[in-house]
Amino acid sequence: MTGSMRHGRLARSTASGFTLTEIVVVMVIIGVLAVFMLPKLTGIGVVQQRADYDKVTSAVQYARKSAIARRRYACVAISANAVTLTVDGNPPESTATPFGGTCPFATTLPLPTPDKDCNGSTNQTCVKTISLSSSAASFQFDPLGRASTTVTITVTGFPSVKVESETGLVH
Repeated sequence: MTGSMRHGRLARSTASGFTLTEIVVVMVIIGVLAVFMLPKLTGIGVVQQRADYDKVTSAVQYARKSAIARRRYACVAISANAVTLTVDGNPPESTATPFGGTCPFATTLPLPTPDKDCNGSTNQTCVKTISLSSSAASFQFDPLGRASTTVTITVTGFPSVKVESETGLVH
């Protein structure tokens, strides 16, 4: 009689392997690790920082273009984590020149698309991965697009955003 036959029946093979439960548990653990580790390994944080930097630059450029298009004074106020835009509701002829850098305007200058990071505010761009500081807490663009002062906006980890006073150029 052969070794594979016992009592008239075939003996089970003792091959080793993984059970379905073990494989599922390992797959779940790999999935959880991928969710938390993949962004750090692929540099997603750097992408978000660049997106925040671009949002700040775009908001300042938008304020300048809106001042020209609306023929109004537009104001940019900068805090550590937000850029807020307001606009003078009156035409420049009826306004004493507000150039002085302060933002006396109560009328919001809504962005084309509200920033989801700003909790429903339509005239703010908020950053969450970088911090901002500026040589002026606020400044204005006149109806010709000129800035009230030369401003340097310092952004952590990126080149500064500079606004020229004579031309209003944002670079």
